Amino acid sequence: MHVVVLGAGLAGLSSAWTLAKEGHQVTVLEKEDHVGGMASSWKVGPYTLDHGPHRFHTKDQELLAHVYEILDNQVVIRERRSRIYLEGKYFDYPLKAMNVLKGLDVWLLTRAIGDYAWIRMSQWFKPIPDTHFENWVIKRFGRTLYRLFFGTYTSKAWRMPCTEISADWAAQRIAQANLWDTIKKTLNPPREGEVRSLVTQFWYPAEGGVGAISEGYATKVRRMGGDIRLGAKVTKLDLERSRVVAITFEHEGREHVVRPDHVINTAPIPRILGLFRPEIAPEVKQAIANLKYIGIVFVYLEVLKPSVIPDHWVYLPSGDLTIHRISEFKNFSDSAAPGDRTVVCCEITCRPGDERWNLSLAEAARVAEKDLVSIGLLRPGEARGLDLAKLPFAYPVYDLTYKKNLETLEPAYKDLVNFHSTGRQGLYRYNNMDHSLAMGRKMASTVSQGVDQGAARVAGGQEYFG
Repeated sequence: MHVVVLGAGLAGLSSAWTLAKEGHQVTVLEKEDHVGGMASSWKVGPYTLDHGPHRFHTKDQELLAHVYEILDNQVVIRERRSRIYLEGKYFDYPLKAMNVLKGLDVWLLTRAIGDYAWIRMSQWFKPIPDTHFENWVIKRFGRTLYRLFFGTYTSKAWRMPCTEISADWAAQRIAQANLWDTIKKTLNPPREGEVRSLVTQFWYPAEGGVGAISEGYATKVRRMGGDIRLGAKVTKLDLERSRVVAITFEHEGREHVVRPDHVINTAPIPRILGLFRPEIAPEVKQAIANLKYIGIVFVYLEVLKPSVIPDHWVYLPSGDLTIHRISEFKNFSDSAAPGDRTVVCCEITCRPGDERWNLSLAEAARVAEKDLVSIGLLRPGEARGLDLAKLPFAYPVYDLTYKKNLETLEPAYKDLVNFHSTGRQGLYRYNNMDHSLAMGRKMASTVSQGVDQGAARVAGGQEYFG
């Protein structure tokens, strides 16, 4: 059986590895000149860079063992440290009740607790519906904490009001059920010897950045006879009698046609549907137009000192700052930077094509340095712009109509007997690294065995992904 995999991100490569290991012919088509997608890494001088912070965590011991196999056991284990910088103070994230209680002044603290108590009592008489992100959070944490922590950052990062963001986002990105749940978990920490929460401990490649996982897959797929074509731009998928009968792509200046038995798509599903021939219906085109993405501009600052932050990443919700999150790769792996200097990755969300998207390295570096100087992490002139990266399909936008639009898309490909879409981009679903690996492997098994292995159900429920 010949399977063509569209996209060489984590989901695509894990699919290709699974199929190749089972003896199937595999061709991976990737439009970029490297594997890994968002989870790729590259070298600039002595530094290893990622697209912002990545961490692998899972409760699935078999999946964990699989990652160790792909990385040839070259793995480090880290205890997550992430915080929010707000009004001159750092708060642990996910929120810890005692940290919040100690960090807020008495007036804010009193107001936050009062807000929460009032909201909880009012639910008996006039329940707040979970119609959007703002309602979901206010209902569980009160208006004061919503404004301080959740709403400010989310509207800044998504560049849209929280009343236009689905409550699904809150359920997946906020760890505790409500403020009382936060307090209980703080007052009753895990006893010695108990298994740690999946959000505290994570695994990371010892060398090569997070992209070492994708590179490990690619090396092993090729050893097993798989064909990975980088710089391959897919231009058309021909459909006939509910099947994909041919895929046309451009590679190294020539046009190629491959006729697969099955196709596993992990590229952005709206883009791939636009390549179908015959063309998709007008209502599907409209649904595609309605689906939006948040892009991210990553600017990397070289800093001539051993460390800038002790955290893996820090959220910056203040509207006075342009960057919304920073990360320091040396805290993920010692090999990411020399001992006497470091790199800080600064993220700027945007809509592809806007003025932020069009920033040059020099312009973005000035913006990032100014923000970090203003909060006391850098001194003027202490950093220089090292590199710039841009991702147009960073976050699928969970607006209030995204589910309806996805439902309109599905008939365009669900009835194709040999076309299967999975992964973060293939499902228009915001999920974590472990989800993408599991999706890819399960989809490969579905294709190989002819029995649904549940790839679509991975990260499909109302669960915390933090």
